[in-house]
Amino acid sequence: MIPFSREGNLVTARLEPGETAVLAALAGQLIELLDERAAESPTDVLLAQLGIGGASAPPLDPALARLLPDAYRDDSEASSEHRQLTELGLVDRKIANARAVVATLNGGMLVVLDPPAAQSWLRHLTDLRLVLAARLQIEGDGDAGSGDDRMLDLYDWLGYLQGTLVECLE
Repeated sequence: MIPFSREGNLVTARLEPGETAVLAALAGQLIELLDERAAESPTDVLLAQLGIGGASAPPLDPALARLLPDAYRDDSEASSEHRQLTELGLVDRKIANARAVVATLNGGMLVVLDPPAAQSWLRHLTDLRLVLAARLQIEGDGDAGSGDDRMLDLYDWLGYLQGTLVECLE
């Protein structure tokens, strides 16, 4: 991989074919995870048309709980109400970011991002790292995590990728 660099208004990176395949697969898995959560949520047709709705209870899956956290940690009733009104919209935005990343991968090695695509990449890489952190039981900075060494390497690689993108955008 040649990390992200900035050329005018565009940000580019050169990825190996295996790296693009991994990113596309991870995006697909994230979309599937979020789609399953959305399917579990009771929906009011009118609210769903407005992008409003969601479950009242937080997800049981720790990875989903990281992606869709409670809005009010000390007030379960307010969190439940907030979740019911906002969760489906949040899920839709996360899925849209994942799809935007896949669209820019395009099977090629050169990734070229305009400003909106770069923002989608940043949000999506954050989501991927949150899911992996939950799976690896990483709670904060400095945690070593536990689990598969390949997943830990993947978590670190996604952090590197995200870091080079952030540096280009600063």
